[in-house]
Amino acid sequence: MIPDDSAFCDQCGKELKWCPECRRPKRGTECPVCGSDLIPGRKYLASPVTPGPDRVSPDHSVTPGPSPVISKSPSALVGNGWRLTLQEGPFGRRGGIWPELSSCPYVSGNHGKIVKSGADWVIEDSGSTNGTYVNGARIQRQVLKNGDRVRIATLDFTVE
Repeated sequence: MIPDDSAFCDQCGKELKWCPECRRPKRGTECPVCGSDLIPGRKYLASPVTPGPDRVSPDHSVTPGPSPVISKSPSALVGNGWRLTLQEGPFGRRGGIWPELSSCPYVSGNHGKIVKSGADWVIEDSGSTNGTYVNGARIQRQVLKNGDRVRIATLDFTVE
């Protein structure tokens, strides 16, 4: 399964090609579903995505998009089929606040921690091998805001 913000294959490192219409990675130079020219992952991810009430599914039928969730303060990291509730404490493959991460071999044993700083939630990296990223930038310490994209090793989440 390829995360929605991957420009490169996490197995071999090869740059992925994306269909701008289907919004999925494909092989070759042309999408076998809609015929659109495929574009390199870096170019696709750098292009702005126009938000709207509808999205196109892989079979090109229009389905209602998710209703935006607006909250004042983030409460969770959502992705990979998980909802990781924000709470203070360490996280990593060896345990901590999110035991779900123990199943990912790319997460360091003591990967990082979440701390509360006033009204803000802050994510900190503890010198992990594969890093912690917020909105594509490797971080040591970063305040989390709704909508931020967080990558813990190879796992991608959205702050909600």
